[in-house]
Amino acid sequence: MRVRIKYLNTFRDRHGIPRHYYRRGKNRVPLRGPIGSPEFWEDYLNAHGSRIDVQPLGIPQGSMRWLFIEYFKSGDFKQLKSRTQKVRRGILERFCEDHGSKRYSTLKPKHLRRIRDTKAETPESANSLIKALRQVFRWAIEDEQMDSNPAADVAYLKPKRIGGWHTWELHEVEQYESTHPIGTTARLALALLLYTSQRKSDVVKMGRQHIRDGWMTLVQGKGDKRLDIPILAELQRIIDQSPTGELTFIIGEHGRPYTPESFGNRMRKWCDAAGLKHCSAHGLRKAGAVRMAHLGCTTHEIASITGHETLKEVERYTRQVKQRTLAEAAKLKLNGNPL
Repeated sequence: MRVRIKYLNTFRDRHGIPRHYYRRGKNRVPLRGPIGSPEFWEDYLNAHGSRIDVQPLGIPQGSMRWLFIEYFKSGDFKQLKSRTQKVRRGILERFCEDHGSKRYSTLKPKHLRRIRDTKAETPESANSLIKALRQVFRWAIEDEQMDSNPAADVAYLKPKRIGGWHTWELHEVEQYESTHPIGTTARLALALLLYTSQRKSDVVKMGRQHIRDGWMTLVQGKGDKRLDIPILAELQRIIDQSPTGELTFIIGEHGRPYTPESFGNRMRKWCDAAGLKHCSAHGLRKAGAVRMAHLGCTTHEIASITGHETLKEVERYTRQVKQRTLAEAAKLKLNGNPL
């Protein structure tokens, strides 16, 4: 049965593309399509300006899909960074493909564990889903839609990549440098990643306007933390001898800045060209932290450069250094006291 949606005006433009508008009186608000999609209902309900029972319109109130639409309208969701919103929306919409019509009030931890376990071959994907659901249900409790968080008691799966991204060794840095000499964008990228220990999403935004009196000042994209990072002499030398853009140090072939994604792809090609198939941009951030640990920097000193919020995160980066240092100390004691 076709259901008429009140205030919906639909037509095809001169290119044959369907356009949807919420039209009430003289006001007209564009709606994302197709009709019935989560984006459509989010825009429609926002334009309507009230919470209405959407059951006659095809999305039962009390269903998982309905809950997600309400969550997308919340301040909790809208305060997330645009990229985080995009990723989380995608995760939840994929969840709705199989479970959107189910009632969230009947959801139990055991149900989520079964759903999680269907993604056992991709544990990172499974964990991302559980994390997203935890956030939705936490909001739902505050909004008095739910009494408990069924995802809170669902553990994450053990990741396949033990220990995280591969940390670059000294010989790997030297191998990369021998392939990409000073004066190339590839070498500049390595220097910025290694000597600032920042994420690729922050490195692509770095420019001369951020440097003053030997210090680089930036606000990290993740966490909005302001950092003052000392510019080492070697990094400054490489910057001075490299081609750069007006607003960003690293630019593409057409003189435009990279996005974090395109920069990651380009870094992948530069690593492959150097024969470093297992190395990545993120591994250089970790290598920078490990390098500081080797030099005797404290966890607080390392965190002041990397911008990590907790010392636990820094200790994860430097665990290998501590193990080797302790093993060296044990070796000296054992050599001095043979059996």
